Amino acid sequence: MILAQEKKKMMILSRVLSSRHVFVCSLTIVALFNAVATISAFQRPTASLPLLGRHSLPPLPRVHSPHLTLCFAGENETNGDVSDENDKASDSSKRQMLKFAVPALGIYLMQPLLSNIDNSFVGRTVGRAGLAALSPATLCIDQALYLFSFLSRATTGLASRAYASNTSDGKGNVEAARNAASPALTVSLVCGAALTLIYSLRTPSLLKILNVDPLLRTSATSYIHWRGATAWAAMAQNVCLSLFMVTRDVITPLKIISCAAVVNVIGDALFCVWPIRGGCGGAAAATTCATLISSFWMVAALRKKQLLPALRIPKKSELASLGEFTGPLLAITLTRMAGFLNMQRRAMTLGVTALAGYQLSMNLLIFFILFGEPLSQLGQTKLPGLIEDGNAKEAMATLKSILLLSVFAAMGVGAAACLTSFFGPGLFSSDLGVQAVARGAAPMLFLAVSLTIMGIAIDGAMMASRDFSFMLGTGIVSFFVQANLLKHCGSVQAILATFAVRLGSYTLFSVLRAFATNLRIRKTDKETS
Repeated sequence: MILAQEKKKMMILSRVLSSRHVFVCSLTIVALFNAVATISAFQRPTASLPLLGRHSLPPLPRVHSPHLTLCFAGENETNGDVSDENDKASDSSKRQMLKFAVPALGIYLMQPLLSNIDNSFVGRTVGRAGLAALSPATLCIDQALYLFSFLSRATTGLASRAYASNTSDGKGNVEAARNAASPALTVSLVCGAALTLIYSLRTPSLLKILNVDPLLRTSATSYIHWRGATAWAAMAQNVCLSLFMVTRDVITPLKIISCAAVVNVIGDALFCVWPIRGGCGGAAAATTCATLISSFWMVAALRKKQLLPALRIPKKSELASLGEFTGPLLAITLTRMAGFLNMQRRAMTLGVTALAGYQLSMNLLIFFILFGEPLSQLGQTKLPGLIEDGNAKEAMATLKSILLLSVFAAMGVGAAACLTSFFGPGLFSSDLGVQAVARGAAPMLFLAVSLTIMGIAIDGAMMASRDFSFMLGTGIVSFFVQANLLKHCGSVQAILATFAVRLGSYTLFSVLRAFATNLRIRKTDKETS
């Protein structure tokens, strides 16, 4: 009896100390730390911090002349009122940023979170081979969708300017925003349908070009066929999501994406565990069902808000306006996608175990760097109007606030990524070799995630200022630097190091460019005087 009780205690202790529980606890601690740090950045300055407070100079002394006392009192009172109003306006602006950023964060984290859940189901039910097969499969799907992300970014840029146009009631111009998004939605559906056709006919050729191990091609093909069938819906959904962001409505898409995530998790359990053990194809089928539900639901929500763009052949002027964004953004996206492709090809030369570990690390990387996407959206939605008005002072103040938040987010989220990679690989794979690869890459994952989050934040400001030539030039140079470094990489952590070098250099030069050129804002006559 005593021996049985001791065994029971040891079993409970082993569960508490398992990687799963350590992983959850570490994430909770880091998330709380990051939340406290972010909230503190929004808090009003206090008297205990004189350099950050409202008055950096000592108070004026009291003078016993009645006239002078009245004069000083009136001056202090007036300055105090103005200062209070400025503080209130600043606090209100920061609170609005926070109300926008937090729900937007949930939206952008949902998809990579589901990808990691897919990895977990496949890694547990199929094993190392299934996890390795997901690496080229997700490359073919996710990178192709990323290639067309310029459409959603162009929608944000065009629709935000249209929405900010002057209206009689002082609210956003819904009709202008809807019309501005129409060409992008039409093009996204056409391109998505073309992608679906390519996946259905040419998937074996794609895997052969990538030199994928023949033993992995069956699972990878199944995954690509399922996910590729809804490429059109995924691309249209991204454009619709941008339209919600432009109108500052982040709650509606958050509800939709959250419900779709629940469907995806239930589908993973049904199609991967029981009653169907579909492996990679089952995980893709669950994602496909969730994508269809969220896409049609999002269209219905836009129609209800009278924001749904019409599907029509774009006019020549609309295509020209869209081309101002899509042309440069497509070139920029191609250079970034080529960098990911080079990383993938290098990882495939390291063996099945290292490739599975690379897949695990890259999914964590993609998941955690999206913590920076709301900061990019802040820049893309708030800065264009200020830049168009020539309000350099407020635009630069907004940029400084975004960059400050990115530093807090980078440190906290980078630490969470590192802890997850070190303590939580057992959640995604039971193979000890794969877990060892993920743990070895943990420190470099921290650096890569931290630098990328800050890069994403400044990226939104650069797009708002339409400094595409600089973005493209810097991207091309950093691409060739990374390509040369990858030739000497013999491990997953070394591959991640090249990614950190690339994003770190882009971030540094972009920040210097933004402040040196004042976001390319021309001073108005009022500011000059």
